Amino acid sequence: MSNLRRSARRTLRRWTRPVRRELRRRGLLVARPKREEHAEERVESRANRIDERLLQHVVVVRQFSRTFPTSNVWVLQDRSDAALVDAGFGDEQSIAERRRFFERELSHLRFRHILLTHHHFDHSSGGRRLRELLRAETAINPIDETILHTPSGSNEDLPDEAEISERARVWREEALATPIDRTLADGEIVRVGGLTVRAVHTPGHTAGHNCYFVEETGVLFTGDNVLGIGTSAIGPPPAGDMQAYLDSLLRMRHLEATLFAPGHGPVVRATAAKIKELVDHRAVRDRQIIDLIDRGYEYDRQIRRALYPEIQKGLRRAARGQIRAHLARLVGQGMVQVEEVEGGKTWRVALTR
Repeated sequence: MSNLRRSARRTLRRWTRPVRRELRRRGLLVARPKREEHAEERVESRANRIDERLLQHVVVVRQFSRTFPTSNVWVLQDRSDAALVDAGFGDEQSIAERRRFFERELSHLRFRHILLTHHHFDHSSGGRRLRELLRAETAINPIDETILHTPSGSNEDLPDEAEISERARVWREEALATPIDRTLADGEIVRVGGLTVRAVHTPGHTAGHNCYFVEETGVLFTGDNVLGIGTSAIGPPPAGDMQAYLDSLLRMRHLEATLFAPGHGPVVRATAAKIKELVDHRAVRDRQIIDLIDRGYEYDRQIRRALYPEIQKGLRRAARGQIRAHLARLVGQGMVQVEEVEGGKTWRVALTR
């Protein structure tokens, strides 16, 4: 807010204060009730029927999703058997909304599995309570099972705001408390009715990220490797790995899936074109970073400001992580060298040539 606007508001309050005081004295102006500190947040949900075997359920957590779609929970069904892919958020309102939907619309289904694509709490923190509700087995890649059950305070992919951080603390605790009944390494399968669901280890977004491929229908649940809108956040090692992510995209392309069911946003039907778009985007970003360093940019924060000049404050930390993930890949290729300064808060960068 500009200084001029603040000054105008202060002047307006000063002029109107005596008038408002007199109106209150006459009972003509009633003060607005204070907002309850713990008032229940409005929660919305929607279900999108993709086909007879696939349904998308979204509980919209407004406070979290001001800048990005809330995570999807997918229902895969064949006859009376069903499985969830991902479990969404584990807060009271999200779980209550899912309970109402399942009891009202899907009570005829027997849920056998909850397949988690990765450990991030917007996909896993609903796992404990949905497991109890549906009496289903939870499953995840063994690498991400270890990370899921390792306490962490990292908020690298989140807006750096106090409210979000507090809610993240609750979601993280729920994720940490989620039991895993079985692990699914690359190539292992589960059955959903007559459908064969194969785990495809696709690291990059996380070390133990799994996609799940339905062999009979060609549907690939892509987690956060391919989104229905925008591009995935890839952090620098050890949280993420840009080279592994690009390798995973190529592996996903070789599956020749006919439909992507992503972790966020709508389904993707032009699957090959989407993979090409994401690979090309990362190649362009690499070239931009190399060009900036060649022009004299010395620090990762300078590169972040150049490539994301208008990004909102709350997403600057995630943008820095993207830049560092690219830099780490370029270091691995022998094109860039990096030196940590200010205790790791800043990376000094240079071309190796």
